[in-house]
Amino acid sequence: MNQEIEQIILRNLSGEASCDDVITFSEWLASSARNKESFLKIKKYWDAEVAGAKLQNPEATYNKLLDRIRKAERKETVRRLWIRYAGAAAVAIIVGITGYWIGGQRNVTPVQYYSYITGNSVSSFELPDGTEISLNKNSTLSYSSSYGEKVREVSLEGEGYFSVMKDKTKAFVVDLNGSKISVLGTVFNVKNYSKENVTTATLVEGSIRFETPEQQILLKPDQQLVFNKSENQIGIENVSTDLITAWKSHLIKYKSISFREFLDMLKDRYTVDIVLSNEISGEQKVTGSFDESLTVDQILDLMKKNLSFRWKKEGDKYVINK
Repeated sequence: MNQEIEQIILRNLSGEASCDDVITFSEWLASSARNKESFLKIKKYWDAEVAGAKLQNPEATYNKLLDRIRKAERKETVRRLWIRYAGAAAVAIIVGITGYWIGGQRNVTPVQYYSYITGNSVSSFELPDGTEISLNKNSTLSYSSSYGEKVREVSLEGEGYFSVMKDKTKAFVVDLNGSKISVLGTVFNVKNYSKENVTTATLVEGSIRFETPEQQILLKPDQQLVFNKSENQIGIENVSTDLITAWKSHLIKYKSISFREFLDMLKDRYTVDIVLSNEISGEQKVTGSFDESLTVDQILDLMKKNLSFRWKKEGDKYVINK
């Protein structure tokens, strides 16, 4: 366990966790059984040490707990503790419980943070207010138990489709780590992966407001906003929303895109390497749809009948040629 994770765990336990801390902690917790086991040990020691106490120095107490755990691990074989989750698609985790002021002030009402984490599958669920959400693969949505008290705020890493329950008194806010979307009730799609340099927001119905520290943009239905994070630039275009949201139905849909763009889409969706040889321009336009259950081999076999190309697999790489 590195020092950054140790400090994030401390902030979760002591009530100082930020939204970014919650997301980072959720991803770390879900990445391995060993991480879950480590956290359960830390929390067990923490609860035994600080339950009902007024801490003057939470960090010192936490470091003592870590030291005690490390010494115990050197003396005995670590026992594996597996956490079972209901359902295989989205994992709902209580990722942090707060209840103590740093500096030893009074106890406060506990606040729980929840995260839905998808692996290699699409999942749908409902928030406490009835808002319906679908999460694409490798995505995380987090919110706290204070959700809906004043605002309905969630944090998103990845791609999500939101059908927001209308409530004129409480805005629904999606925190995108540097930008955010605010609505009262609407349907929209957001793609916000940290590894990608752009955030996209696509409005299906209603209206949304996209905000950065410098700009505020209102979107109309069938519009897509593209936010370049590094350049802090926003572009808007009209799109076909059924193509953007096809992932919800486990479909790959595309319309009038180049064969090169189609291959890029396959590379991203299936996490594979596809090389287009110089023999093929790749600019021919293609339109169609595939079920996501098909393999890359099956899709290429179907495509080659109309586009007159051959393909072969070299190790983990696909090579497209004439």
